[in-house]
Amino acid sequence: MAGFNGTISAGIQPFDFDNSSNLATMSYNWRANNLKSAHTQMRYQLIWDGLNENQEPLASNFSSGDGDIINVIFRVYASTQFPYPATSADWDLVGTIRKSRDIANISYANGQANLAYQRFTIDISQLSQDLLSYSLVPINKGTWQSSEWGGMNGGETKQDNVTQGISFYNVTPNGTYRHIWVTATPEVLLLNGTVEEATGAGVSLSFNKIAVINSVAQFEKNDIFYNTKYIIQKFAANPSNARGFMSLCPNFTQLSTVPFLKQVREDEEAEWLYWWQKNMGNLGDQTTKLRLKVETYLSNGTLQNTMYLSDFNSNLDKETVSNLDVFKLNQNRVCVQNVSPVYINANAQDDGGNALTNQIDSSTSYYRTHLEYINAENNLVLNGDFASASDWNLGTGWTISGGEAISTGSNSYGGVKQTSTPSLQVGTTYRYSFEITSYTSGQVRFVIGQTDNGFNYTSTGVFTGAITYTGIHPSGASFLVSPWGDFVGSIDNVSVQANPTTIRATEFRYFSIDRETANIPYGFVRFHWLNRIGGVDSYTAKRDVMEGLSVSRDTIETKSADRTWYQDNQTNIPSVGTDLADAAYVSNTMRGGNLYKGGREVLNVKAQRNNSVFTEPLNKQTAEWLEEIMTSPNVWIEMDTEATARGNTVNPYQRPSTKGYIPVIITNSEVETLNQEAGLVKFNIEYTLAHKVQTQRN
Repeated sequence: MAGFNGTISAGIQPFDFDNSSNLATMSYNWRANNLKSAHTQMRYQLIWDGLNENQEPLASNFSSGDGDIINVIFRVYASTQFPYPATSADWDLVGTIRKSRDIANISYANGQANLAYQRFTIDISQLSQDLLSYSLVPINKGTWQSSEWGGMNGGETKQDNVTQGISFYNVTPNGTYRHIWVTATPEVLLLNGTVEEATGAGVSLSFNKIAVINSVAQFEKNDIFYNTKYIIQKFAANPSNARGFMSLCPNFTQLSTVPFLKQVREDEEAEWLYWWQKNMGNLGDQTTKLRLKVETYLSNGTLQNTMYLSDFNSNLDKETVSNLDVFKLNQNRVCVQNVSPVYINANAQDDGGNALTNQIDSSTSYYRTHLEYINAENNLVLNGDFASASDWNLGTGWTISGGEAISTGSNSYGGVKQTSTPSLQVGTTYRYSFEITSYTSGQVRFVIGQTDNGFNYTSTGVFTGAITYTGIHPSGASFLVSPWGDFVGSIDNVSVQANPTTIRATEFRYFSIDRETANIPYGFVRFHWLNRIGGVDSYTAKRDVMEGLSVSRDTIETKSADRTWYQDNQTNIPSVGTDLADAAYVSNTMRGGNLYKGGREVLNVKAQRNNSVFTEPLNKQTAEWLEEIMTSPNVWIEMDTEATARGNTVNPYQRPSTKGYIPVIITNSEVETLNQEAGLVKFNIEYTLAHKVQTQRN
């Protein structure tokens, strides 16, 4: 075992709250960030105080098992799991870097004092970049299957959105983000001149864990840190400075003023919002619901419908606190939600979680959405988990056993009720939640005081709703879970909250309904691309769509056959006048050249589809956003093909649309100025299918 002289400490690191760090004090806009762009510098530095910068490590300094540090081994780990894996063995070791000491500062040679300490510094940004790609959600699905594993991504295994259990053999981690953990262990120069990695307690340095996303910041335009913009956390929710989704599309606003409206077609099935979900509250202020609120409007600005989307909840961690089902305080992951018109119309819910359909109709002009928290208030229900029979009055046919309230169905309108809860306020709306853990027959309603909301529950599941209190129940009950007709089954986890607080967590995003028919003569092209923040953006171009085919050939040269001599048989040779002897008959070539074959032959044909399309007239802000299509390494178009349609037929859960993502390569783009004074331009986007045209080989 070898130790080292002196002590080690952390110097520069991407996540650092120590304001004594030079970089911490001089860097732009507070450098202590939980979330970093993988395309900015990610430096880690170990500081050793055993020698000054101008001193060389010596074998003779080895004494009592401790020697000078000559190298530092940095180990880089990655994961998409949160909470973080407990041990290094549960992280992915993605790189090991042996680093000698930094080049010494030469200021001491100019009469200045020797600079204390030696430093060992690395930059892992390139390594982090290589870990990241993208993650897509199948068209017309609500979210990806798992935030940890993503959906269809650019990882090592080109997996689809699997339906079976998660396995390392059929999926790769989410390509959008990674948690990064770096450790540093010195290598020590021994007395005999050999080098050995230090061992024992306290010899390794563990840096702060951070998250990285596949984003790129433009030096002249964008903030390079994401703490104040793209990290969504409850304690920092501020409507006047709301946090943002992972998109630079200009259809956002902090306040309620209507900004640029991003056009989406009424029949679109895939419009995505990505975001980094970090904090969900503090102890005593936990969140019962996190959802996207969607509001539709008429052309005159009148609110039409209100609904909610929450498919992404399946990728967030929950726990039970005081009989309430709440989100864990910290999530630290990328979330995604489909907000397309088709998906909203088929999957939106009301405030109580009940299904709504066709909320976007022919009169809808535009809609907006934002993320909101619902605060967990104190649970007014006593013993809501039925841990005992106390606090509940049981109607005929009801028993409490095994942590559940069980009904045999031998009652008409009895139920389980509480009368000893705090006083309820007339006119106050209360939110309830309960679970039907088993179901055989009948139906159940939830009653607060003398009021219910008319919903009958007839299956297993967790059910929520809201009821305005109008007065005490004739039986004296404050809360009543009542069968509406005979009910056979069991219930659990009953909770009631008073006045849940709603907190807007993000900016608003606005979308306008484009009703131009899909059957326009010149067609349309729906683009999806990996945007500069690491999410996926979309745009439909529908002007002057053109298709073409470019072909190139590899040829070989052969000697041409004689094209002048023809012979129909052995006889009747005009120039000879006699029959040709059998012995003089040489080969079939004497009958003339093989004119079906040329002196040049095509060996191989290469072909690719070339396409181009014009955008609508664009203002400067929108044009800058759409530049991303040209600069993104990953671009797809939507196509409805025989193969994608078959995928939908075979497995509509996995492939809920007949459309699929078809990869394309952007080959060129031109900007045409339409109105210089107004700043209007349009793009001509040229692209080719990444799947080449299959051709035959000679």
